[in-house]
Parts: sequence; structure tokens; C-alpha cells
Amino acid sequence: MEHKEAYKFLEKKTKDLGLENLSAHIKKVGPLKITQSRMAFIPHLVKIIVGQQLSVQSAAAIWKRTEFILKNNKYKKPNNNLNLKFKNAGLSRQKIEYINGIIYNQDLKKFSKTKLKKLSASDYYEMLIQIKGIGPWSIEMSRIFFVGDPDVFSILDLGLKNAHLKLFKIDTYNTDFYRQFSPYRSYMCLYLWRVLEDENVTI
Repeated sequence: MEHKEAYKFLEKKTKDLGLENLSAHIKKVGPLKITQSRMAFIPHLVKIIVGQQLSVQSAAAIWKRTEFILKNNKYKKPNNNLNLKFKNAGLSRQKIEYINGIIYNQDLKKFSKTKLKKLSASDYYEMLIQIKGIGPWSIEMSRIFFVGDPDVFSILDLGLKNAHLKLFKIDTYNTDFYRQFSPYRSYMCLYLWRVLEDENVTI
């Protein structure tokens, strides 16, 4: 299975590179799976917008209210009533604008998960980067957790940067350093995020 292959590859690769702390951390944590979203594509993108620049707890609370609105309202064309509901759910005016740009986008409705999985990483990026409110980080998170792409490293992710700082010198935090963990860079992201939860992992 992919996640077990990723574990073996990363544990060995980090050990071969002399990254003993990271190798020991991966071995301690064991195989990790990428949990793919079961949502339809549009709610998935809306959830990304909702979570931007918020704590995990705040994002979860606002998403729960937003998801309820999406499930219980028809949104064929923009209307003030729906926008008011979004506002009452805790969404800013800017995020409401971004969400409207997604839920009324007819082109996005044509894509099933099967079709999206067939897109190359560059085509996926070019399609989403045109949507207001969706940037490189959001696209990378979507590639990992919606498409299930095993080989994405989000260099812009603050959590990954902080985990790297806990393990190594800052001048090694770059795309080239993490390219050596291809084709399982998404799994490396999972292990690095776990570093922040493990107080025993230090330089």
C-alpha cells in the first residue's frame, strides 16, 4: 500500500542522508495515511476559503455553520439573503465574495473527482489559481487532501517551516532540499506536521 511504501522510503532516505532526528521521528510515528476529503469539489474549495488565516478551532466552528448553509440553501444565482447567512456564520465580507465566486462558477461544477485526478499538477494549478481567493498554498492543500497526490511539498506552509526549524538550520528550508524526498513529499509534510506535536524532536 502507498502509505507503507512512503514510510519505508522516507525512513530509509532520511537515514541515508544522515538526518538522524527526522529518521527516528518517522520510525517512531510509523506509517501515516493521507486522509482524502469526501466532499464534492465546490464545498471542498469553500472550506479552504473558510479556514484561511484562522486558528484550527475557529475555522472548524465557522465551517460547521457554513456547511449547514450550503446544504440547506439553493444557490443558483447571487442573493443578499444567502450572503447575510454567511455573514451571520462568521464570514468576512471578503471571504463571502470569494465563496460567491466559487459556488456560482459553472465550470467548477463540471469536474468530478475522477476528472480532477486525471489533471496534471500544472493543469490543476492553472485552473484554480484563476479563482479569486485561491492561492498557491490552497492549491497545494487541495492536491494533497482532495486529489490525494502523494508528491506535493508546500514550501509556503508555516507549520512545515516551523517543523523544519525545529530540526535543521533555516538556510536548508527550500524546495531543492525537499525535492530529494520525491515521490512521497506529501507524506513528508504529514511527518513534519507531526514534529510540532512531538516535544522530543529537537536539533
